[in-house]
This record gives sequence, C-alpha cells and structure tokens, in this order.
Amino acid sequence: MLFLRKSLFPGAILPEGTRLAGHGFPAPRRFITRAAADAVPFSSDQLDTILRMFRIPRGSSKADQVAATLRTCEEASPEPHACATSQQAAAAFAASALGTGEPRAVVTVVHGEEEAAAGARYVVAPNGVARIGGGAAGVVPCHPMPYPYIVHYCHRPAGVEALRVELTAAGAGATAVAMCHADTTSWDAGYFRMLNATRGEEICHLMPLNYVLWLPAAANLQGTYSRKPGSTRD
Repeated sequence: MLFLRKSLFPGAILPEGTRLAGHGFPAPRRFITRAAADAVPFSSDQLDTILRMFRIPRGSSKADQVAATLRTCEEASPEPHACATSQQAAAAFAASALGTGEPRAVVTVVHGEEEAAAGARYVVAPNGVARIGGGAAGVVPCHPMPYPYIVHYCHRPAGVEALRVELTAAGAGATAVAMCHADTTSWDAGYFRMLNATRGEEICHLMPLNYVLWLPAAANLQGTYSRKPGSTRD
C-alpha cells in the first residue's frame, strides 16, 4: 500500500497487489450507537469485564487483540489522538482537532460490484490526482482497531497531504483517498529499502474502504465520496 509521492501521476501503475477492499481488509461496518458504546467499559483496567461481556476467552488471540487495542488507545502521543467508539465521538474529536464545527468525512469507494480481479493492477486515471486537504488546515485520519465492535483510532498527524486519486483497472475502478507524508526522516529504514527510496522522501499510502478521513468543512471535496457527521450511510 506504500508508494512514493513522485510516482503518483496520471498513467502511473500502482504496485502489484494494491487492494482497497477484501484481502485482509474487513468490510466497512456501522458504528454502534453512542449510548450503547458509552454503556460498555473501555479501559485496560476493565479488561476482564469486557472479555466476559463479549464472551471472549482469556488467553485467546481475540483477547490479546482487545488488550492491544486498549493499550494503544491509552498510550501517550505527541499528536492529538483518540479512540472513537461511535461516529458521534469520531466527529467530535475531528471537530476539536481541526478547529471546525462541521468536519466532513471522506472515504474510498470502489466502483462496480467487485474490486479489480486478482492480478489486475490499478492505473491512475487522466487528471486523476487532486489535493483535498492537509497543510495548516490539518486532516484527521481514522482507522479501525481489532475489537468486538467498531472502534476507530483517530489522530491529527503533522506534515501530511490528503489526495483524491481516481483509479482504473480491468473491469473496475475506484475513487481512493491517499495520505502523503512529507517528512519521513524519522521512519524506519526498512520502508526506504522496500521502496528503493532516499530517507526523507515523501511517501504515500491509500486508505482502504474501512478507513475514514475527516477534513475541515471548507475543504474542496468535488468528485470525492463524502458524508456529513451523523450519517449512517456506509
């Protein structure tokens, strides 16, 4: 899913194996209601209670995933972050982090019934790359965490640019959201070896179907699949 920003241009062929759905990415799901989420404990010191509530055997791989998610959500971070257990909570965090009253949620959408067939590679369409956010205005990406119900880890990273990327493939296509990191000087050396890149080069990744990107209300979202906070549309 990683590629260099300089390789993202009309006609570019994305790396083999690039997928936006399936292949390890669970299908998008709806959040439970905020009232239901608030009624369930969500802290490491309540792990035993949580496991009992969802009938998860202690010591199982699912129990380990739940514990890891709680630890990640409770860890300190230099950037604003929160784990949202409802869409309302995600929208509220995004509004606070972005300093806007009505943030917009943007997601990747695959056109047609199914994604590109196995072996088919996505190609960036003509005029297929457009900036939709980032810089001083900021963005808040949210990605799902392993948990009995949907939980999103949301954060406001620094030095990122959000793009809309139109993709085509044999019998399929997608309007994808991409995140590009301008400053990668502190990234692990393995990423640069994998991409045959120089440390510090701008690196991007696509956001699969079950990720959500929140942008300020004033963001230019023309041609991008988006929804307003509170919408239950998948």
